[in-house]
Amino acid sequence: MTPAVTAAVTAPVAEPRAPQLGTRGRRLWRQLIDDGPKLKPAERVLAEEACRTADRLDVLDRILRGDEDAWMRLHSANDGGSIVKVVLNNALSEARQQQVALRALLAELRTSRAGGQGKPGVGEKPTGEKPKEVPSGVLDLTARIRDLRPTAG
Repeated sequence: MTPAVTAAVTAPVAEPRAPQLGTRGRRLWRQLIDDGPKLKPAERVLAEEACRTADRLDVLDRILRGDEDAWMRLHSANDGGSIVKVVLNNALSEARQQQVALRALLAELRTSRAGGQGKPGVGEKPTGEKPKEVPSGVLDLTARIRDLRPTAG
């Protein structure tokens, strides 16, 4: 092999460029890239979507604060423009859905990077303890209410 070919074969493979992101998305991307080993292709897709979702949440937050004029739009409902249709934005509902999506993406990425063994993920430190299982749902809520009630006697 020629020296140029040898250098190309032995050179470390650089992490692919970050997708086009806003401020919050770029910050999350750096955290994800700097946090551990090189991302596998599926993990890269999860990371990109998590970063885009973080950026969407920033846009929705600006809408909810009134910094962006997108709460309401007026549309002509007929050709003459005498009937106007008011369309309200569901930014709060969408923000909640995006928060759930971001949480799920990060959890899936954390699981993938940990090899599916529930190791600490992005921004978490190992504690040496098995994570506590947090009960949830209606049955848990019912049990907690029952435990809070004073006993008769």
